[in-house]
Amino acid sequence: MRHVAHEMRTLLNNSSLGLKLLEEEVLRRKNSRQLQMVEDIRRSCDSAVLTLNDLLVLDKLQAGILAMEFENIFPLKFVEDVVRPFRIQASNVLLFDNSGYT
Repeated sequence: MRHVAHEMRTLLNNSSLGLKLLEEEVLRRKNSRQLQMVEDIRRSCDSAVLTLNDLLVLDKLQAGILAMEFENIFPLKFVEDVVRPFRIQASNVLLFDNSGYT
């Protein structure tokens, strides 16, 4: 599992780097909608890397190599991080909704 997680993390880190370069290009063009989309994709890649890191930690916990540590979380930030990737999709639905409610 560790080997696969490390390989996936490398791919995601490379994708995140490429997205950072794309983000800089879009920023120069001053297209805020595209910039928001690229930022959301990059954040998703970063989140996937963090999830893989968590899986590696879980693997170490299960193997008895590592002891559990507790930390505080901030619920509002957690919810914002979960909702952020869906904002653009939701706004697209509202823009193209023909129900008369928009």
